[in-house]
This record gives sequence, structure tokens and C-alpha cells, in this order.
Amino acid sequence: NIFEQSCKDLFRLREEFVNIFSIDKIASMKIEEYVVGLQNRNSFCYWLERTLHSLGNISGQASFKFGIWYSPSKETYCFQAKFGDNYEEAFKNVKSAILELLIAGEKKDYKSIVKNPINSAIKGKILATYYPDKYMNIYASKHLDYYMKALGINSTELLKSDVVYKREALLKFKNNDDDMKNWSNYVFSVFLWSHYPKSPSRNGISLRN
Repeated sequence: NIFEQSCKDLFRLREEFVNIFSIDKIASMKIEEYVVGLQNRNSFCYWLERTLHSLGNISGQASFKFGIWYSPSKETYCFQAKFGDNYEEAFKNVKSAILELLIAGEKKDYKSIVKNPINSAIKGKILATYYPDKYMNIYASKHLDYYMKALGINSTELLKSDVVYKREALLKFKNNDDDMKNWSNYVFSVFLWSHYPKSPSRNGISLRN
């Protein structure tokens, strides 16, 4: 079965990533081991965006989504101002935010997850990668809204909520279904992608996150 084999390959890569970038490793991680832009295919961000692409697409935004990155054209590290006044401080704060996210994610501390300063899509990808049994690998709010509407769980309050709560609502729906409750979160996401493939869309092209 091609699908089952692709799942095994993807899950193997996920486990490899989590083993390489353990909490201890992240705490001691050097900047070149984190950023994109240095042509390092073993960096944290490259793994998250490219190697683990099949765990959910996060390529829709530029490199600023990672908080700090290397710009080949400028030949320097660039960073979001919210993380610090210089790239060294910014990198330190990005690492701290990732570690705090992993701690909050393990406890399903949604309030802390929502407050975490890391980009929403990156937060979602990290959570789904490190805790695949707890979080869904769908990150864009518009996609979550579409699936909730399709399943009839789109309350006004929920549609206005953070993506963390939208993903949780979808998982609650899955786990309350006699058949789907036995599916992995990944299989559930594949079901949603394949069962509702044409929306939300732009110019008729499916947008899958």
C-alpha cells in the first residue's frame, strides 16, 4: 500500500527530527543549526519546513516566520524586532519561546500556547511534530474554518477563536465518532484534505495547509 508506506517514511522522518532536536539539543542549539538561508539542510527550520513538508505546509510565508533567519543577499542575520534588539538576543529569545512551547504543548496548556510569540503556523507545526497524538497537522485558520463548517461545528465563538481551539474542536469531533476515533490525527487530516479538496481555494487551486 503506497499510502501506508508513505506514512511510515514520514513518521520515521518525524521521529528522527524529534530525536535530533531534543529539548536539551534545542537549549544548546547554535544559530547556524536553527536558521534557513545558510544552505544547511540539517537545520531546525529546514527540517520543519522542507524535510517534513508532508506533515503540513508552512511555506506560504517568507523566512521571517521563523523569528530569525540568515539573508544571503544582505549577508547577515535578520530577525523580528519583537524577539530582541540584535540577532543574538533574538535567537536566544526564539529558543526560549520554542522550549516554552514544548513544555506547554506537552501539558496541553492552551493559554500559554496562544500567548507564545512564535508565528502561529510554526507553533502548529512544532506541536504536531513533537506531539502527533495531541495536535493536528493543519495550521491555517481559513482551512480549519472550512473543515469546521463542513462538519457542522462552526459556532460563531469558535470561528473567532485561536487556531489552537479550532484544531481541538476538530479532534473532539473525530474522537466522538465511532469509526474515526481509531484513526491517528494524521490520517484524520488526510481524510479532510482528500474529502474536501476544492476549498478554501484561490483560482480553483486547492490550498492545503
